[in-house]
Amino acid sequence: MKALTRLLLLMTAIGLAGCVNQVRYYAPLQPDGWSAQPIPVPCRFVPDADLDPATGTPVGDDGYYLYISIDAGDWDYSTTLSFIYSFWRNPGGHSWIILESPQNRVEYGHNGNFGLERPRYQENVYQRFLDRHPDPFAYLWETMSDGRLEIGRPDRTPTFVWRIPITKRRHQSIHDYVMSRTYDQFGVRSNNCVDMVTDAAALAGINLIHRLRLTIPKNIPGSSTPGWTDPQYRILEFSTPDVLQLDLRQLARFGIGSDVTEWYLGLKR
Repeated sequence: MKALTRLLLLMTAIGLAGCVNQVRYYAPLQPDGWSAQPIPVPCRFVPDADLDPATGTPVGDDGYYLYISIDAGDWDYSTTLSFIYSFWRNPGGHSWIILESPQNRVEYGHNGNFGLERPRYQENVYQRFLDRHPDPFAYLWETMSDGRLEIGRPDRTPTFVWRIPITKRRHQSIHDYVMSRTYDQFGVRSNNCVDMVTDAAALAGINLIHRLRLTIPKNIPGSSTPGWTDPQYRILEFSTPDVLQLDLRQLARFGIGSDVTEWYLGLKR
């Protein structure tokens, strides 16, 4: 029964296709060429994860926790137009971590795309469509140099906060990673807030589903400007708070970590 319980937890945590479809984060190939598929993880837990032998769920030392906070954009990936509309309605989205020990609780995040040195991603892609650039989405492949480490509670209201127990050793490993990581580079496809969060989670012993594979149509509905002319810009793989939040919610439902959103929102700034 112990082995069966653990197997069911792992299968549920990994197999999210049905739930993804219900919350608009999955779309089979459309007639215009659009598709969206979350990218699964090959294994839910790292080989040396600290798990309860009876339930297969993570355990830790007293007072040591990793929290993941999500401010999801709630984008609709069902069709090309639904994604464009939902993205322009709310182009934001962020994720960050909280490290807790018996002595303190500190929040850390990787932020960027401030538009100080170069136009922000969403602004320049739109401008490229207006300018009839042959590959307007190619700007998403470029890397910004305005990234930075943020310490302390950000000026955001999370849509979901997840907590997992960790050991003192893993707490130290995550802290060392956060303080030694390079933050100046910031991109859509890598080196962003979600990548930092999921790297920290892997150090805690768990692999999280957070990346999405988008197939972009060559001809965007309602636009005379093509989405791309160079096929290298047809498929975009990137990390997104939406998919990460979905995975964390599913994990919490099955006892892997817990939903502490209301507790976090009740904390004084």
